[in-house]
Formats: sequence, structure tokens, C-alpha cells
Amino acid sequence: MPVPKDSNASQSDYFDIAIVGGGLVGASLGLLLRPLIQKGLRVALVDAQAVEPEHLLQPSFDARTSALSLGTQRLLASLQVWPSIAPDACPIEHIQVSQQGQFGRVHLHHHEMKVPALGYVIENRHLGQGLWKNLQSEEKFHIIAPATVQQVSTNEHGAQITLTQPSDSEATTRVIQAELLVLADGANSLGCRSLGIEQRKQSYHQQAIVANIAFDQPHQQWAYERFTQQGPLALLPLTGNRFGLVWCASPDEAEHLMQLPETAFQHALQKAIGYRQGRIQRIGQRQTYPLSLVQSHEQVRRHVVVLGNAAHALHPVAGQGFNLALRDAKALSDHLERAFEKGQALGDISVLTSYHQAQQTDQNLTIGLSHWLPTLFTQPGSAWSLARAAAMTSLDCMPIAKTLFARQAMGLVGTPETWRP
Repeated sequence: MPVPKDSNASQSDYFDIAIVGGGLVGASLGLLLRPLIQKGLRVALVDAQAVEPEHLLQPSFDARTSALSLGTQRLLASLQVWPSIAPDACPIEHIQVSQQGQFGRVHLHHHEMKVPALGYVIENRHLGQGLWKNLQSEEKFHIIAPATVQQVSTNEHGAQITLTQPSDSEATTRVIQAELLVLADGANSLGCRSLGIEQRKQSYHQQAIVANIAFDQPHQQWAYERFTQQGPLALLPLTGNRFGLVWCASPDEAEHLMQLPETAFQHALQKAIGYRQGRIQRIGQRQTYPLSLVQSHEQVRRHVVVLGNAAHALHPVAGQGFNLALRDAKALSDHLERAFEKGQALGDISVLTSYHQAQQTDQNLTIGLSHWLPTLFTQPGSAWSLARAAAMTSLDCMPIAKTLFARQAMGLVGTPETWRP
């Protein structure tokens, strides 16, 4: 139930829910809130970029790819987003996890799990376009963009957002008020800084090199994750018989690799991955970024929720970042809808704490998996190497354990309905 707004705020400046950040997570939450919008609640999304689905420029919609779990694909289908992006998504039908220079492999196959695919890989720009096209079709959804957030604060009525918007002559200042503020503005969240919410950062002392590559053989929907002493190296299948490469290495090694001419880089990559997929034919533009675990000290407080990378930015191993954030967004929307039906204020701390507690197990397990896998596999020494190899061999031979591992990776967590093939 909406609470009385500040008497000084006009109707156009008051919203029941305001989302700051229009990336993949913010846009997804906007779609998840459609039931509340259709019941009369005012929901707004604020973003620094102009929203044009055909030319999305948000940093999260760049050339990078996202690995979508099966659970995420099912949720996108329920939001009616999947049909428009399915042609640009490549199914993952087989996964191999290995350790460089050591025995032991884990193989996962979609037919063994009785699912059409273990997951999907899509370029972020296609995913972003699909989300925003659906979001803009909701006439009652308020998009405030382009708009730059200057400051965020809270008071007895809710949250206040001070922003500037460009105009023909000069930028104008606007203050909007919301019963609930959702900060989905990334790992360097301005909203968190404004509110004094600490974002703890733990460096992995690794850089990720990302690029699209093509081999002279079809990938047959295989995904590969190889752990090395420098960090994991992943090949994710893309449409057009391409792979998305994520190569994690020490900062010095990553800098060396980025400076190599294309032919020398191709030779180094071929040496690192071998010839199972054949010979590399083409490598696209290389990009690099530092890897850190970022966690918000608070995910909820009265009138405020921290979501997505602002709440937890993960190591890319296993590709769980967006999948976890989407599960959080779904749980939040469900809790808000139940609170609305009961007549509770959406910004009530009891409502938000209930949401956070419900997600704790999933968050702890997913963050722990994404954190400890690269940490354990970079431990030096032959004893560690043999232990890791033995563990992978054992996992591959234990159907129940392997199924549980695959279910978590596929995002099939939560209610029994979610687990069904």
C-alpha cells in the first residue's frame, strides 16, 4: 500500500518504486514489477543513457556475453522476453570442466539432465534490446532518461533522488521521491556512496581477457572451463559457430597477452586450449577488465534495496553473476507484490528484510562457489593439483552429486516447480 507522499512533491515527481540503473538487472526488475504497475502503482526507472533499444549504449550492453542458466531462460520466457532474443542465444548442450596439465574431467550433458539445454549464451546487447523493447511496451512504466543522479537521500516519507536532465539550453535539476528506492547502478554505485552503504571489494589479482573467436570445426554446443595456475579459461558457444572467450590471468600476464600482435596472441591461446576444437581461424577485438568480489555491506534498509552488481559483483567463473541477480529481482518482486496485497508499505524494513533473508542461502552458495573455485584452483603445489584432479574424477563418477552440482549451475534452485525438467 503506498504511503502518503511528501506534501511538497508533485504527482509527477512521486513514485511508489524508483529503480536507479537501467542495465540488465534494472530493466529486468522493471518487467518483473508489471503486475504492480497494472494494479496502479507508479514505477520509474532512472538511467544516464537515452533509451533506444536499437542502439543501446549502456556499459552492461557492450560486446561481452552472458551465460544464462536454464532457470534464467525460463524466467525470461515467463516475462515474454525470450521469443525475441532466442534466435541470438546459443544453447549449451555439453560442458567440460578440466584442470590444465592434470587428469580428471567433469562432463555434463543436457540429455542426462533431461533438459533441452544446460543454459544459453547471448551477447549482452541482444539481451538488453529484448528487455527494453518489452519494457517500453508497458505504457504506465515511467522512464526518466537520460538523467544523471547527483545525490540520493532518505527521509520519513521514503527516498529522494536529485538528478539533472539535459534540455535545449542547459541542464535542469529535478528531485523525485519514492516509497522504495532500488539501487541497481553497478559495482561502483553512486547511490550506495550517497547513503553511506559500504561496498567491500576483494581483488582476485587477476584480469579477464574477453573476445569472440572462431575455429575451423563446429562447436556442437560445447562449453569448456579449464582451470590454470593463472586463473580459469572459458569458451562459451555463441551463434554463428563462434565462442565467447573469457581468459583470466595475472595482471602482468594479461598485459603481456593484450600487447601481443594478433598472430602471436592466437598462438598463445591455441597453446593454452589445445586442439580439441581444431585450429583458431579468427579472433575478434580483445578487451580486458580487473576481477574483484564486490559485496554491499547492506542489501536492505528502510526504503532502500541494493540489487545486482551493486549488491554482489562476482568472479566470472561459472557465469553466475546475472543469474543470481535475476533470482534476487524475482524474489524481491514477489515479496513486494505480497506486501501490496496485505496493505503493507513497500519500503517497510520488515518486508525488505524478509526478502533478503529468503535469498541468503542462494546468495551464500552462489557467491561461495564463484569465489572459492578460482581460489582453490590457483593454489600451487602437486598435492593440491592431485587433490583437485581426484575430486573432479570422483564427481564425474557420482551421478547424484553431479546432478546436484548441475542443478545449482542451471539455476534450478528454490521451489520444487523450478526443479522440474
